[in-house]
Amino acid sequence: MDIVNEIIFSLKKIQENNEIDVPNIKNKLTFSQIHCIAAIEYIEDANITKLSQELGMTTGAITKMCKKLLNEGYVSKYQKEGNNKEVYYDLTELGLNVSEIHKKIHEKSYNKKKHIIEQYNDEEKAIILRFLDDMNSVTKDTFQEITEKYIKSDN
Repeated sequence: MDIVNEIIFSLKKIQENNEIDVPNIKNKLTFSQIHCIAAIEYIEDANITKLSQELGMTTGAITKMCKKLLNEGYVSKYQKEGNNKEVYYDLTELGLNVSEIHKKIHEKSYNKKKHIIEQYNDEEKAIILRFLDDMNSVTKDTFQEITEKYIKSDN
């Protein structure tokens, strides 16, 4: 395998690793679900709109995700007195457990990545950063093109 294909394969492996087994949790959670749980913990009066803005996802996707997290016991919902329209979310004990594990994973992952990055000189770091920015642009542009072509044309 040539180096270009090896890099693409390595990026694909990173992308495919999108579920985490959390101890004592009945089902695997996607990164999006875990980040939604974490956001609910730190956003005051977390609702669909606030979560959508924070996570950069559509309100429809957040609604679907929150419904699943509610059904699986990670979150609870509540309404404020005098406002029967708006639904807010809070974490259950199970959700708080996931959020705590999420924090520990991020901290450990950050420290490991930082240690690896520190092994490269400034010129190599600049190349790596440029490469990652380019890869992020490809992903963003591809999703935008597909959304515009297939999703918006359906409306």
